[in-house]
Amino acid sequence: MKFWEFIICIIISAATVVFAVTPYIIGKVKLKRAMQPLEFYPPRGYSPIDVMSKYCSYNTNPRSALNPLMLYWASRGFITIEEDCKRGLKLTKLKELTPPDVAESEMTNQMKNNFKIEKELFDGLFEGGIELYTLAAPTSLQTTNNDFVKKCKEKAYKRRTKNTKLYSALTLMSAVVSLILVTIINGVTLGGQHYIAMLFPIVAVILFKAIPNEDSLTTIIKYPFICVWGGAPLGMVLALSSPDGVITICVAVVASLITVWFSMRIDIRSDRDVRIYGRICAFKQFLLDAEKDRLETLIEENPNYYFDILPYCYILNITKKLKEKFDNITTDGPSWYLGELRDTLMF
Repeated sequence: MKFWEFIICIIISAATVVFAVTPYIIGKVKLKRAMQPLEFYPPRGYSPIDVMSKYCSYNTNPRSALNPLMLYWASRGFITIEEDCKRGLKLTKLKELTPPDVAESEMTNQMKNNFKIEKELFDGLFEGGIELYTLAAPTSLQTTNNDFVKKCKEKAYKRRTKNTKLYSALTLMSAVVSLILVTIINGVTLGGQHYIAMLFPIVAVILFKAIPNEDSLTTIIKYPFICVWGGAPLGMVLALSSPDGVITICVAVVASLITVWFSMRIDIRSDRDVRIYGRICAFKQFLLDAEKDRLETLIEENPNYYFDILPYCYILNITKKLKEKFDNITTDGPSWYLGELRDTLMF
């Protein structure tokens, strides 16, 4: 292989990575520059699921959302929670779940869809009666929770902005095109029909993106299958190639994998979503930075402040960091919980 042909192959691979990294950085910079005024509460009318979807976007992972939702429902008067040493937590349904008490104009389509999914989970949990014990629940409730998780992920993925979808598709396409170009250059300059086997790794790159990780079984099957499908032919190509061919093919494959990785993480949000994200970040940062005196003042103004924000602390994954602060602040237990709430659910 001539020097300039070798350089062209390396440039193609490098350009592919740069093409993928650029929109990824644009999305991150846009979020970093989001306006973040001082916020003592999450956005008004937002449930924990709303905050999760706005904070995490389509990378939402709702598997740990049940505890914050239980607290959220209890604080709004839909259920009570009682500790049971043998059967876990006893949930008692008081009334049907209703949307947040906000004006219709403030309820976005995303919030309405989130509430629909949330209500399906609520109704499924109490399908067998008004009482539920978390450690003695029927197996059907596991299915109910799994359906909730799946629907949350599906909705979050569908809410990707047009720019996110476009750049994700283009970066994946660039990964495939770069592999094809490098393979053609190697096949033409170095000769040998064994480069036809590169069709398998090229298809593997497409499959890696195309097959969603909907459940653990899919994930367990997906990665070994793709590794064997693309890895075995790739190994044969490398074994039969010259040193120049090995280097350019390896660089192209690594660059394509990096490109696919970034294509799945591109997140360019709308201006409205960026503003909400900034408010959620401001709320989170306030809780992390707030002094004890400031938190005590808020609790004096609103005795339920601690329990109002607790579900969102779960979602933002900051409960452990706040433990020391709230352990030193005296709060009366809520009427809807019987037991040591702070030890059992929060930490």
